[in-house]
Parts: sequence; C-alpha cells; structure tokens
Amino acid sequence: MKRLPAVVPALAAAALGAALLTPAGADAAGPSSGVGDHARRSLPPRSVWLEQTQQALKGANRYLDAQARKADPRTLAIVLDIDNTSIQTRYAWPKAVPATRRVARHAADLGIHVFFVTGRHNGAELRTATSQLGRVGYVYDRAFGRRLGEGLLHEKSRHRTRITERLGLTIIADIGNHMTDLTGPYTGRTYKLPDYSGQLS
Repeated sequence: MKRLPAVVPALAAAALGAALLTPAGADAAGPSSGVGDHARRSLPPRSVWLEQTQQALKGANRYLDAQARKADPRTLAIVLDIDNTSIQTRYAWPKAVPATRRVARHAADLGIHVFFVTGRHNGAELRTATSQLGRVGYVYDRAFGRRLGEGLLHEKSRHRTRITERLGLTIIADIGNHMTDLTGPYTGRTYKLPDYSGQLS
C-alpha cells in the first residue's frame, strides 16, 4: 500500500497533573526521574504490566482481519496513543509495547492506515522522542500532537475528526490507556490499556 507521508511532528510532553507520570523532564530523549518513590512502588512490575496490555489487546488482530474483509483496507484507519500505550515510557524507555506494536504492524500489513494521536504538545524539543516510533518498529502514516492550552479530550477528538472528515478514512479502532484517548467521535472499537488510576501518562 502507498502510505501517506510519514510526518513526525515535534511533540512535547503533556502536562497532565502531578498525579500522572509523564516523560517531561530535563532530557527529551527519555522519561523524567522526578516521580516520588511512593508512586513508583504502587505500580506493578513491568512483566505484569506487559501481560495486562497483551490481555487488553486480545483479539484485536482478528477484529482487524474481519474489518479488512468488509471494506477496502485503504479506506480504514486505526489510532494509537504513544506514551505507555505504544512506547514503554515509564518502564523501559524507549522500547515499544510489544502487544501494541503487533497490532499496529498487522494493521499496516493489511493496508490499514496507522495514526498516532498523542497528548504531547507540538514542539521541536521532543522531535527526537517522537522519532523513536520508527526506530522501534512502528510503520505509520502520521503523528498528531497537542496545541498549547488545548485540553486532551478536545485534542484527541479534533484529530480523529480530521482523519475521518478531511482524509476520508474510517477509524475502526482506537488504542490508549486513558479515557481521554477513547472518548468522543470517531473512535471505532476502543481498547483500554492499564493506567493504574492515572499513574501512567
């Protein structure tokens, strides 16, 4: 399939509040180390988190297969969040989340368009962080970021509307670890990954 140009806009870390663990910090290439010990101890081990992400995405590839049989895959799209959904921002930056990458690769193999919609703000300082997506094996069309002062729910909905109404694609699946990733118009089937009461950005 001829994919849309892969544009990786510079995306800065989303400031989601003190309770959320974000990659924002002194180094744009990785997550901040400024999270309190108590918050870290309350997170499950990485192996448990990876198992739970795999469980959350169980059956996703079969669903994509079914959708690709119903319509031209070139008219379809999936949308993914980045931090702690597609990239192991908290546990093992900058590695991919294996279960999410498998779904994204399967979609691309079928000819379905793959988009990232992230809460990170647009900004040149995090271009390197966003470029990790291709380096860890994601094949995608474009990544969309957030404007300064824009709320997460509004931003995520705005980009899904753009993909649907301006690009003329049907979003069949939306993968994220916060309800702001999955709420609003044009989500298709939603897949909620764990965020442990907002502790993962």
